[in-house]
Amino acid sequence: MLTAAQETQATEIHKKAMIVDGTQASNFTDQYFKAVRDAGVTLSIPTVASDENLSECVKLIANWYTRIKRNQAVALPAETITDVKRAKEENKVAYIFTFQNTHPLEANVDLLDVFHRLGVRMIQITYNEKNLVGDGCGERTDGGLSNFGLKVIERMNDLDMIVDLSHVGDRTTDEAIEASRLVVCSHSNARSVCKNVRNKKDEQIKAIAKKDGIIGVAAFPSFVKWTRTEKGELPAVKDLLDHIDYIAKLVGTDHVGLGFDFIEGKEEEETELLLTRPDIWGLPGPRGVYDYTEGIDGISKVINITRGLIERGYSDNDILKILGRNWLRVLEKSLK
Repeated sequence: MLTAAQETQATEIHKKAMIVDGTQASNFTDQYFKAVRDAGVTLSIPTVASDENLSECVKLIANWYTRIKRNQAVALPAETITDVKRAKEENKVAYIFTFQNTHPLEANVDLLDVFHRLGVRMIQITYNEKNLVGDGCGERTDGGLSNFGLKVIERMNDLDMIVDLSHVGDRTTDEAIEASRLVVCSHSNARSVCKNVRNKKDEQIKAIAKKDGIIGVAAFPSFVKWTRTEKGELPAVKDLLDHIDYIAKLVGTDHVGLGFDFIEGKEEEETELLLTRPDIWGLPGPRGVYDYTEGIDGISKVINITRGLIERGYSDNDILKILGRNWLRVLEKSLK
């Protein structure tokens, strides 16, 4: 429980911070664009595609630009880090795009140049399953990068695109870290704290930190702590803060950020997919959908991370880094 002085401190830091949410999978209605702004977020990185083919992917990106333009009072597309800073000054949210798979490339490395021009600045190279690049974390095998995967990362390096390893299998993760120039886990936690293949091993977290990357902690319950979600038992925000503590102690506060992976407004739509892998996703709650970690179960609760970091004794500077400065340090190398 914070004191009155600490509550004031939390409000002031949250208002000052350039908050970056490294992964968003929610339904961005006009109302939700405003909710993200009202939560204090400065930069949001929504997933615009995953398993879609090239044609579908381009249409999805076009739709995103249409929605951002329609909500230009609270949103703007970011091509440079200056755009992100302008969003903060104008009380708006900047947006860049990510893929959570390399399927849209359709085995054509040259399409990376096209997607880069369309505003995609980060790509997760596999989802849970095997693809042409390598193995996902949910595969039976643990193969590494393919020849095509190496070519993909080489081209991403040339384009200053960020390689995301959140859903990636262990051997593919290890090889991708070595091959990548800009590398992160946009929405993963520490496997030593919560044993889930979606989380990352200590050695991988250390290797990403050596590349000056970050781990964006995720609020999805089975990544935070295994509980009986089907019985309505959920992890709490303190459990997510435990991951921040662990990563910060392991590699320092320069290498931990936020990547909540919210699916607000899409819970029913996503539940059917998530049910296919209860060993990774856990089980939906009594309402029949996936409920997020208590205290950080939606974008409006982001300030609870700020409160929790104050309660745990983090300095103002470290809190600002975790809330967004660390992400911005990496993004400065991509948004030019």
